Amino acid sequence: MTDCLFCKTIAGDIPALKVYEDGVTLSFMELTPSAPGHVMVILKKHGNNILEYTPNELGQLMGSVQEVSKKIESALSPDSITIGINHKERRGVPHLHVHLIPRWENDRGHVIQGVVKNASKETREFLAEKIRNA
Repeated sequence: MTDCLFCKTIAGDIPALKVYEDGVTLSFMELTPSAPGHVMVILKKHGNNILEYTPNELGQLMGSVQEVSKKIESALSPDSITIGINHKERRGVPHLHVHLIPRWENDRGHVIQGVVKNASKETREFLAEKIRNA
């Protein structure tokens, strides 16, 4: 996609601090990091969300997420790494990307469940049934 920032990064039109690259993925430092060592992992093939990729492509993406996570752990020794995908996010770059955010005790961050606080009006059982039957 010609106007996608990540596609331009892949093409070399926008500079990036690359940390890992293979034939199908690219990993680079987040431009506005949430923590030291915050890395983005993307597929080189353009797609906006997980539904636009094959299971094999998503597997390759997660293989690179695993590889880069090992590198972050080896280099920075974080207590943990928060791994997140904003599926169909409208405010970010419209190219599927995985955030790897190193975490340390007292970093003032939250677990992934702390990102959204939107109590359901329906029961968990009702929602489970609705999702199962979709």
